[in-house]
Amino acid sequence: MPSRRSACALTALLATTVGTALAFPGAPAAAEAATASAAAPGPYVIEVENMSLTNFATETVNHTWNNNPVDNVTYAKGSSGQTSTARTTFNGDAGTYDLITRYNGNTQNGVTYKLTVNAATVDSWGTSRRYGRDHTDPVSIDTRTSGKVALRAGDVIELTATSAGEVPRVDRITIQAHVGPPTSTLTLNSPNATLNEGFKWGKDRALAMTFYPGNPMMGHEPEWWRLKNAAHPKVEPGYWGAYTNRESYYNRDISHQSDGAHALGLDAETFHMMKTFAADADDPGQNGWPLWAHSSYGAMYYIDGTGFRELPSPFNLMTKAYKQYQWTGDSAWLNDPDLAAFYDSTMGSFLTGHEVRWNDTDPSQEQPVSKKQQGEYTATFFEFPNENLVSAADSLGYQYQSMLAYAEILKARGDTAGSTKWTERAKRVRSHFESNWWDAANNRYVRGKDAAGTGYSSWGHEASFLMMLTGLGDHGPRTNAYLDFIAANDDDLNVEATSYLPEMYYQYNRSREGWSWLKKLMTDKNTYPEISFLAVSSVIDGMMGVQPDAPRDKVATVSRLTSETPWVEIDHLKVGDNDLKLKHTGTTGSTLTNNSGGTVSWEAQFYGSFDKITVNGTAYTPQTKTLYGKTVSYVTVPVAAGQSVAATAGSGDDGGTGRTVDLSDLDWADARADFGTVRKDRSVDGNPIRLNGTAYAKGLGTHANGSITYHLNGGYTRFRSDIGVDDEVTANATVKFEVWGDGTKLYTSPTTLTPTSPTQTIDIDVTGINRLELKVTDTGDGINSDHADWAGAKLTAKPQAPTPLSGLTWTGTPTIGSGSVQKDRSVDGNPIRLNGTAYGSGIGTHANSTITYALNGGYSRFQSDIGVDDEVTANATVKFEVWGDGTKLYTSPTTLTPTSPTQTIDIDVTGINRLELKVTDTGDGINSDHADWAGARLLR
Repeated sequence: MPSRRSACALTALLATTVGTALAFPGAPAAAEAATASAAAPGPYVIEVENMSLTNFATETVNHTWNNNPVDNVTYAKGSSGQTSTARTTFNGDAGTYDLITRYNGNTQNGVTYKLTVNAATVDSWGTSRRYGRDHTDPVSIDTRTSGKVALRAGDVIELTATSAGEVPRVDRITIQAHVGPPTSTLTLNSPNATLNEGFKWGKDRALAMTFYPGNPMMGHEPEWWRLKNAAHPKVEPGYWGAYTNRESYYNRDISHQSDGAHALGLDAETFHMMKTFAADADDPGQNGWPLWAHSSYGAMYYIDGTGFRELPSPFNLMTKAYKQYQWTGDSAWLNDPDLAAFYDSTMGSFLTGHEVRWNDTDPSQEQPVSKKQQGEYTATFFEFPNENLVSAADSLGYQYQSMLAYAEILKARGDTAGSTKWTERAKRVRSHFESNWWDAANNRYVRGKDAAGTGYSSWGHEASFLMMLTGLGDHGPRTNAYLDFIAANDDDLNVEATSYLPEMYYQYNRSREGWSWLKKLMTDKNTYPEISFLAVSSVIDGMMGVQPDAPRDKVATVSRLTSETPWVEIDHLKVGDNDLKLKHTGTTGSTLTNNSGGTVSWEAQFYGSFDKITVNGTAYTPQTKTLYGKTVSYVTVPVAAGQSVAATAGSGDDGGTGRTVDLSDLDWADARADFGTVRKDRSVDGNPIRLNGTAYAKGLGTHANGSITYHLNGGYTRFRSDIGVDDEVTANATVKFEVWGDGTKLYTSPTTLTPTSPTQTIDIDVTGINRLELKVTDTGDGINSDHADWAGAKLTAKPQAPTPLSGLTWTGTPTIGSGSVQKDRSVDGNPIRLNGTAYGSGIGTHANSTITYALNGGYSRFQSDIGVDDEVTANATVKFEVWGDGTKLYTSPTTLTPTSPTQTIDIDVTGINRLELKVTDTGDGINSDHADWAGARLLR
């Protein structure tokens, strides 16, 4: 990551570009363009002083830096306050080109340039603010890329310079074949517009961050000549991993961006950059460290390439390099000499040089924690710690992950004994953390220690939340409490740090928080490069729960959707040689399609303990395991090329996951207090909720005497909360808590609670309760300082086992245009099948039809896949409609045909008595209109 420390100092030195950014100042831009295509015309370099000039003279400038020559340029020089023109006739091959104008200027809009072809304007721009001493300083040189211009022989190209005081100076125009950014076939579809638009923005912007020929973002580096050297004379494969005004990539940034880059097809770029960093480690003076940053040319980046040795970075780089092997199955990630040597040295001399000592025969004698050494920058990725930490939890977490990766690398190399040794060492690291990095007094993990061994557990930004992302912790009550601590403090992070939050929360199935942060990234659309890549990977890895294992031809998935997004489908995700499509419907339905490649083994996971998982209509007894402490049920099924497999989790206990609702996320019916305002997720004074030193991200802050009322309508089974006096008061408070259901007292505090009372935890049965009231009383001694919290208050929803529609009896006789309505079969009596996916339940019908059910207000949701059954391949044109008590609740937005994608609907039917399902012929007759309500079900 680019250091904020140096960034602040440089703010005054960096140019601000107006309009489209530029490419390759000072470099023969044609050299990069020549890689675009062997058959591409050009490049053509037009020296402006050789064009037909009006009001331009010529001037030769020898540009130097620190008395060293940089470039000798002959400029076409205009006049201050006047307009100058340069004209030429294009004599090259017809084609589409990028025109790159190289010019000299220091003043914001000091000169306005206009580029025309046959008198038609193709681009115009003002000079940007550069910080050269004067026009002789090479910092004053800038470029402008005018992209995708059609040219043919005989076209007249004219450049006009209009001075607003600054003297125009123009060097050349390079005309090179237009290449444009790389493209990706990866797509996402869902009913959530924010998700769809945010994903597309992230995809397009991330692709635009690659170092491709003619990239208009390139070419604005102040000291552009320092991007390259004799060993790195031209731009190399890569993508931005730094502030956009730095044409470079940093090892922390690209490690974090690499998952999203793979999803977009940027494997070659990622490999080249990670290999470059790995090769640094054995250079003189590096002592196993990769450089902090490289330029787009692959040279050490001149601003802070050698500095900022942050202890997590080598471990992070190694962990993410191995993840690329899991995505691609490409053995080069294991066997490339630079990468292989880096893995060995990181686990060998680097750990030893950072005071790690192993004792495999007597682990009690070992020291497994890497420590920052003299002259290194930080022990943590948080660059501004208040303490002089020598070890940090995020560094230890990445060390732990890199050790697990190394164990797998050794296994792939055939070193079984070595693999086992490093697996056991990794386990001991995590165990050591659990035993030695827990602050019992404050009920949270230690984030770092100084040289004296003093631990610090206060909020520490990356040092705090990255320990969770890297999998440290007990994955139980301590982890849950620490995640609550993070959630109570995560709103003060910089934009780079926030980019880690969606994946961290999703990893622990805290999907609501994961989506909240992902939605913020997608709506804010910050220009920092990491954000666009993470807008992609947080969907793939986080929301969709994709866990690749390409070397074993395997992939696992788990849905982490929320009610805001009832279904999501991603298509053309590459895992090894396979091109996959994955769709999640809610948290209990998933479909994997193997578009191409060999047979892939799919582990279809669902959070909770289920009695059965139905695969393409056949029920199987699932296995269970834990994923970061959360129970998942799963089955493993082969998916051949061209095949779609649908898996649905059946009845069972959801283990408390997925159906727990924070009370502060619901709308109360009434809330009042005798002092202040009842608050969601804050104390009554507006501070984070805190009881006895523990911070809570969620809950209700109130004051005696007060009551808060919710309408539950019998939809929940348990109410849980911690209760007590908020830490913002330290004396005088005396309160009692009461829980009432439908007018009956369900709970009252057995004793009066004061600021020194231990936190109380309550767990109340609210099955069948319609009206829930939460009361706080003053115990009769007045309300002075009676600040009370319902901390972490949650409701557990009543289980919603889906009811297949085909299991219900319809009302009367359905109407149908041809044939008869079928249960669990198409209208022709075949298994229901849409776009290759078979369904074990549903309704098969034919336009025009109406099917009616008496729901009597007993259900909340109607869900179904809809489309034309595969038994017909042409002529069918239908629309689907859902009606409730005479009101249209849904209609297909477009006509569906045999080639239309399957549509998924999820309709609110709360309170509906009469449900009607209609299929119409769209007015063109009923020929072949075979329609399916596939997998149709009702939820209570």
